[in-house]
Amino acid sequence: MRKSSHFLCLVVLAGFASCTSLPTVSENPLIVSLDDFEYVWRQTIEVIDEYFDIAGENRIDGKIETYPQISATFLEPWRNDVTDGRDRLENTLQTYRRRAFVTLTRVSGGFSIQVEVHRELEDLPHPVYANTGDAMFRTEMALHREQQVVGPLPVTRGWIHEGRDWKLESRILNDLNTRFGGQCR
Repeated sequence: MRKSSHFLCLVVLAGFASCTSLPTVSENPLIVSLDDFEYVWRQTIEVIDEYFDIAGENRIDGKIETYPQISATFLEPWRNDVTDGRDRLENTLQTYRRRAFVTLTRVSGGFSIQVEVHRELEDLPHPVYANTGDAMFRTEMALHREQQVVGPLPVTRGWIHEGRDWKLESRILNDLNTRFGGQCR
């Protein structure tokens, strides 16, 4: 009885989270029909800041880079860096992070805003808090010994790149389009 109530609770949560509407797909890059670079830059910074912490801005190159951010889970409904319930459930069960890169370039009649959101999965050699079988089969050595490694070192990647998150890119571009009052083409 107890297992079925946990399963039912999980299904209800997943169903509640999937009721959110998917964003309409905006063209990437978004073309803004304004000539004021300062206004376009500030509005873009404000929209990106709603989703990510900004690591760096380069006005000369027109580039904005954000810090990698661990994605929102079911326990963080106030965060808006996840677009639907499926992604939020996946982020609850595994550790994902996202990072955004934005490029503003001058085009004829305005500016082009290119948004790229990259998604990465955490790569661990084994589960962090798994202690199953620790009483019998210890995998750690209690004694620390200094050793010289001869040959190539094993590569621990840390994060596995899973491509771009087009749904979040589309949501950010829709927010930018709204911010500019539909003066985008």
